[in-house]
Amino acid sequence: MSEELFTPKQAEQIGAPSHVVAKARASKREVLRIVWDKEGGYPEHAWGYVQWSVRPFKQMDGCDGTIDDPVHLIGYRLCSQLGLDYAALLDEAYAWRDRDDNGDWVRETTEEQWRAIERSTIVPKLSVQSLRRLLNDLTDINNHSLAALLHDKLKAMGYDVDEYWEDRPDVD
Repeated sequence: MSEELFTPKQAEQIGAPSHVVAKARASKREVLRIVWDKEGGYPEHAWGYVQWSVRPFKQMDGCDGTIDDPVHLIGYRLCSQLGLDYAALLDEAYAWRDRDDNGDWVRETTEEQWRAIERSTIVPKLSVQSLRRLLNDLTDINNHSLAALLHDKLKAMGYDVDEYWEDRPDVD
């Protein structure tokens, strides 16, 4: 997989979707172009597929198919600050998968790899708002079981994260 950052003007000139360029301009961020390739381990039929996204990622950007790593980085960082083991949470949340390696990818991710993701992610300070937004983002990337488990853990710790979905910009 190859990744390259562009200014909104550059992205527009090379054919990035107008809604991505507009979002980058409005938020004063850049546009990331991702090209799937052999080196990224993608199957041959996917080589050359292009995705576009705004970076750095910030909470509540919404899912565009490219935000799993930034969302999990934020989850990992915030949970670490709370003394919660993110890998163990994944194991517990997805125990129904009849596998025992659900959190292994977190355990195997090096601090250097987390820092690489962090370079294109705005990691928020720990707050009730950042926790509520994390739950939203986990839901956006279809990690519903993890969001539900983390919600319960945070509630037990005294955090007001009920009705976190009300923080969504598309909900009145």
